[in-house]
Amino acid sequence: EKSMKQSTYFTVALLLLFFVLVNAKDLYCIDRATYNQTVDFRSDSRVMTYVKDEPGYQVNLQCKWILQPTNYDKPSQMYIRVPVIDFDVNNVTEAQCSLSNPNVDVFSMKLKMNDISAASSLNEFWCSNNSVKVKSQIVNLWDSSYKLALEFRSDDKQVRSNAKGVQVDVQVLGRDYCHRNMLFFEGSCYLITPERLTPAEAFSIAKNYLGNVFTVPKNRNDSDFFRPFIQRNSDRLEEFPFESPLSLTGSKVWTGYFIRFLDNPTASDVADNILSAQFLDPLNYCIVGSRKLTGTLGAGLNVQNKQSQCAVALEFTNNGDVKFTCESTDLRLPALIEFRQIPAANNASLHSQLFRTCNYLLGDGPSADVGGFSCKIGCVISLSGAGLAILFVVLLCACCVYCACCRKRDSPWEEFVIPQHEVEPFTA
Repeated sequence: EKSMKQSTYFTVALLLLFFVLVNAKDLYCIDRATYNQTVDFRSDSRVMTYVKDEPGYQVNLQCKWILQPTNYDKPSQMYIRVPVIDFDVNNVTEAQCSLSNPNVDVFSMKLKMNDISAASSLNEFWCSNNSVKVKSQIVNLWDSSYKLALEFRSDDKQVRSNAKGVQVDVQVLGRDYCHRNMLFFEGSCYLITPERLTPAEAFSIAKNYLGNVFTVPKNRNDSDFFRPFIQRNSDRLEEFPFESPLSLTGSKVWTGYFIRFLDNPTASDVADNILSAQFLDPLNYCIVGSRKLTGTLGAGLNVQNKQSQCAVALEFTNNGDVKFTCESTDLRLPALIEFRQIPAANNASLHSQLFRTCNYLLGDGPSADVGGFSCKIGCVISLSGAGLAILFVVLLCACCVYCACCRKRDSPWEEFVIPQHEVEPFTA
């Protein structure tokens, strides 16, 4: 019975592989321009290779593709990533990679929605293997009015006779599946970044996925959440391509929790290894929340030092348990990222609610302590001191104006709004 089951899996795998190969198509930008070519994508991955390992390349080469899912009548999520960057030189730094530098060849790529480049979108320049920052991007396509364009251009120089390749993979995420390297669980997609990051970098990367660094849902305890989470990851072994999307065992990843030792913990908390952590809640406008975690402090951290702060990492042990440790914010680890699956029907009221991303809580950047959170506290303090009716009205108006300005200036969240008007066509 077991051999029959394995044989069935193997047959299904071959059929699916055949389907992928038949439907896949590589698109090239090597020796001639391509303008506004529409490319339909199914759920399978397609590869776009720009400049291959050819003897030379064309200068001022421009290519532009309009990417759209096959079923454009339903909301879809498109996953764009750059998995392969291979140049014939390694000595050009990121700072030297500029169109104004006459000594380097520059290849640029832009991702645009309705001919507008969002600040969070892919906007890359490549000159060598040392001048690149690989990025991934999730794009929500709510209906057919969302036109996603991928543009590539070589410069007007030809300093080198041979430049190798930049490869871009594009895939429509499967509903209730996400991606072969992502776990779909309770309405969200989860992934572990291939890069080792600082906590601040992890929060920045999460924005590319329209998501956040992972925190346990507020209404769930740790064991009730992680037990089915780990089990679902294991269950994917029985589904094509017959591998678990997340490598959990023995891995330590960043979460979205932080600890600042402003107050000494109670003696019972220290004895029971209880960590009082803070996090930013994307479902509540990224206002600061708190959660008690069972865990330990990393090496060199001292709760008695009120200037100390640390970021919480999650470790999946070999016996299927999880444990939290608070580590230095200078440490580099992979990060566990979560983003919501796009709803099956377009609902404009859910756009910002489901895909709100929070900024980094620690350090010098904007945080909820100086955003909406402190605005609300300021209102309460001002109003509670008003004794007279006229003063009450004045303070109420002033407080509302202050809150509006404060939220606009130092918002601890970012809401991704897709522009719908046309602008000038792509230029380098």
